[in-house]
Amino acid sequence: MRVCYFGTYSTGPGYPRNRMIIRGLRENGVEVIECQRELWKSAADKVEAAKGFPYNIRSIFALSITYLILIIKFFRIGNYDFLIVGYAGHLDIFVARILNIIKRRPLIFDVFLSLYDTIVHDRRLIKPDSLRARILWWIDKYSCILADIVLIDTYEHIDYFVKEFGLPGHKFVRVFVGEDDNIFRPVKRSVKNNHFEVLFFGTYITLHGIEYIIKAAKELETEQGIHFTLIGTGPLYKDMNILVKRLDLNNIDLIDRWMDYDELIVYISNADICLGIFGGTEKARRVIPCKVYDCLAMGKPLITGNSPAARELLIDKENAILCDMEDPMAITNSILFLKRDRELLDKIGKNAFSVYKDHASPFAIGKSVLEGLQTLYK
Repeated sequence: MRVCYFGTYSTGPGYPRNRMIIRGLRENGVEVIECQRELWKSAADKVEAAKGFPYNIRSIFALSITYLILIIKFFRIGNYDFLIVGYAGHLDIFVARILNIIKRRPLIFDVFLSLYDTIVHDRRLIKPDSLRARILWWIDKYSCILADIVLIDTYEHIDYFVKEFGLPGHKFVRVFVGEDDNIFRPVKRSVKNNHFEVLFFGTYITLHGIEYIIKAAKELETEQGIHFTLIGTGPLYKDMNILVKRLDLNNIDLIDRWMDYDELIVYISNADICLGIFGGTEKARRVIPCKVYDCLAMGKPLITGNSPAARELLIDKENAILCDMEDPMAITNSILFLKRDRELLDKIGKNAFSVYKDHASPFAIGKSVLEGLQTLYK
């Protein structure tokens, strides 16, 4: 089988999705030919471009040049059995659909997320009743209509697309995000802490629910030996830093910068517990963020919100602790529960790695994609 993987997608740091699908397909014996021209270097660049679409002349010019180069590349790749448009290819698929008319092969789109939901509702960068919001809604809907199969990360996310955009459910295939075990894998501690270390890392957006983590730290400030480290920066960092100072916390450190993988892995390996997401947004209830897969791949005990999406992969007290979302006391009690039961802590870490190997490793991801492609022939 020969697959053409097409688009302006990235495989760099912060983009495990495309890396996992490409590598996973190859590990399952598929020849993957990449027809790629990266346009945006970071997720922030992509969000900014989408927020300004269609009025950002600079982005339109860059996109036009990029597609011209992609079209030239496309006509050099030869035959293929499937054409897959990588994330974030909401505009790429319109070009791919036209190019694919010549070869008439199945067209697959890894939608991964809704531009409309992310920019309008989750990050609140555009008003819902604006023209830009309507354009993003239209792009989400018709980018999926153009594909024969649409890949997305959870059943809850599929349900959102079906209801919000009036799309047929049979077009969607669930493929977990996964993580690269060449980067994230079990690593022995480099230091032995004299305290119980609780770690969060992320981009400080609403769905993370960082305020609930900070309030949990407040509840635990008199508990001997528990320390929190929060790594990252983003839209809510300033507000969260103010909250830490207002609560006068001395059991929490905020590291307000991005880390390369090597440095981040050291922090994860030295943590006793890693934290996922706890926000109350609708998106928080239908996604499993990359940080969860990072922790599973490293075999770390994880506490995260008890969302419908999380329950698709995780089992409470088996391979993670699932606690109520938007609830500092639920986080507090979960941390104390694991701190006081070392046997359960170790068991959850071991089982976390097992669920990663079975469902979120590159081979497992590639297998899920192949099973989705087979539905075209049923």
